[in-house]
Amino acid sequence: MQSSDVRVGPGKEAYLHTLSGGPPSVDPPVVMMPGYGAGVGFYYRNFPSLSRRLRLFAVDWLGTGLSGRPPYRARTREQAEDFFLGSLAEWRRAAGLEGSKMILVGHSLGGYLAANYALRHPEHVQHLVLVCPAGVPKAPEDWERRWLGDKWSWRGQMFKMFMWGWEKGVTPGAIIRGLGPWGQSLVFKYVSNRFSHHGEGLSQREIEVFKEYFYSIAALPGSGEYALRHLLAPGAWAHAPLEERLHELKVPVTFIYGRHDWMRPEYAVRLCERLRSERPPSAPNDLSVEIIDDAGHFVFLDQPELFDKALLNVVRPYLRTARQREQAAAYVAAGTDVHVAPEAAGAGAAQLPQQPTATSWGFAASGAGAGAGAGADAAGQGQGQEEEQGQQGRYR
Repeated sequence: MQSSDVRVGPGKEAYLHTLSGGPPSVDPPVVMMPGYGAGVGFYYRNFPSLSRRLRLFAVDWLGTGLSGRPPYRARTREQAEDFFLGSLAEWRRAAGLEGSKMILVGHSLGGYLAANYALRHPEHVQHLVLVCPAGVPKAPEDWERRWLGDKWSWRGQMFKMFMWGWEKGVTPGAIIRGLGPWGQSLVFKYVSNRFSHHGEGLSQREIEVFKEYFYSIAALPGSGEYALRHLLAPGAWAHAPLEERLHELKVPVTFIYGRHDWMRPEYAVRLCERLRSERPPSAPNDLSVEIIDDAGHFVFLDQPELFDKALLNVVRPYLRTARQREQAAAYVAAGTDVHVAPEAAGAGAAQLPQQPTATSWGFAASGAGAGAGAGADAAGQGQGQEEEQGQQGRYR
């Protein structure tokens, strides 16, 4: 992967840090956007596999990661969205992608922003992939009461202080920077404990490198991080939830979650079933939720191989040549067990058994993935027939 800073405006800090790689002849390009407080380095476990098969870009949002840190002056949700989306649109032009539609992938808050980009610029996006996205459901009417409990209790007073800080724009990055060397220690402890609960976990060497990377981006001057209060309420409830906005989406969308994600994949399943009642899927994997076993919110770190396969399965039907599609199908199927998820037991799965609303991804005990033969055979018979047979063959 090659590193570059792509200019998106005239100002000194108007650039987006970009990693790019993969065969330049492979289309469509896949653009991966990180989540809040993160950076493109969070995808480091996915680059080796994906860049061998895809034309890949990973881009830090403006004001985050290693991108430029211009002053953040937004005062409303709309202005906050403009801060990120306008610079991404300019990045697409500057990166030479005007002749292609991209597969746009966003994680967590980056998923929320990617969805808004696809709503604003459907002509730029071939397929939207939301990875553990923030901001899907509406907040329950009593969420504050449930969090607050007795307002005079210790917990109630702490919650009121937390709410006050959130509304005043106090961010995790601001706290880390304000604590000086104790802030670095806080980040190091967080990294050591946060990424070891599911899946492969990080090796000690990975933890040491990741600590330094995470702290290096958290310690940079605050900028895009201050959009948090304009986009989300405490508890990560969006001010303009996606379940109220994706009815207007004009491009296919797929959700990918870790089974243990605190963002809760059932919200996306419910949304996809509702959208399917309004329109049929417009492409393979449209209006579907891919749930990866033994993984949490950072699903691409917890289970990098399964995440890569789930993502490649979304991209596969759009690849230009039958050979590329065949090779992708073989990689996706090898050693994987893909089946209808329990979350898809509702009406959506019953109406569309060939493309259930939710599927589970795990490793096959035998080492051979479900539907491997059907997927590979279909790949060589033309894209239209491949999509139909491949979708029917991968579920059991």
